[in-house]
Amino acid sequence: MIQVEGIRKRFGAIVAVDGLDFAVEPGETFALIGPNGAGKTTTLKMLLGLTRPDAGRVLIGPDRLPPHDPRARRALGYVPQRVEFAPARTVLEVLRFFADLKGLDAAAVGQALERVGLESHAARRAGELSGGYTQRLSLAQALLGDPSLLILDEPTGSLDPEATWEFRSLVERLGEEGKTIVLSSHLLTEVERIADRVLILLEGRALQIERIDDLRQRQLRASRLKIETKGEAAVAEPVLRRLEVSFERSGARELLIGATNGRSLEVLDALRGAGVELRSFHMQGPTLEETFLSVVRGGRRDV
Repeated sequence: MIQVEGIRKRFGAIVAVDGLDFAVEPGETFALIGPNGAGKTTTLKMLLGLTRPDAGRVLIGPDRLPPHDPRARRALGYVPQRVEFAPARTVLEVLRFFADLKGLDAAAVGQALERVGLESHAARRAGELSGGYTQRLSLAQALLGDPSLLILDEPTGSLDPEATWEFRSLVERLGEEGKTIVLSSHLLTEVERIADRVLILLEGRALQIERIDDLRQRQLRASRLKIETKGEAAVAEPVLRRLEVSFERSGARELLIGATNGRSLEVLDALRGAGVELRSFHMQGPTLEETFLSVVRGGRRDV
């Protein structure tokens, strides 16, 4: 659906995007994640044809069209990071305006309202909508004409938790319907529920492309078993050496044990069999957010 080949973009002395290569498959939900200033929005604007790369190219769809080609634009729907509609216009009037620009009939407006759950708000003025419903209206506008590709730039950045959950649910459903979705975020928690793959960006560069499932596996591999013994932790150490698992002291009665690949139960059984009394035990590991941040920190350039 999208092929990106070596795109670069500079604004004066600032290199916003520095030689990106990636592809997005049809029906895939693909996320660009990274800290603020990583180049996410600039990359999306080049995908949309709103700005052109200084080098490299973007190709859209099976015909490999540049994004500024009118045929490619018809296949694109866009939800920007911040959106404002004429406050005195009703929801219905806003969508009719955009439908007229696209040469669409009233049926397309009704379909867009239904897909985002705004039918009961059609007569409300845009200026009266909450942040969550304003973003739904933005998504409805993007869905006019039923484009095959949706591009979302930080779509929930200004929403409260409930509105964020509702918007994510809408996007998740669109992905299940077969839409190709590209979205940007600076938080992994924003995309882990809905994305198939993530491109981790830093300083305009691609650090790596990962499947969400692979990031979760990396998280599991970094998890450790933390035990607290009733007596001195040293009594557990001979058992752990026999099992050939890594461990380290984290206190006089605490040990952190590298019991990965499902070996935690084996370790606990061996300790109990050896008569080692435990006060507590639990798995300790990084969150997905911390796993993502470790990649970012490892890829940061020295300045």
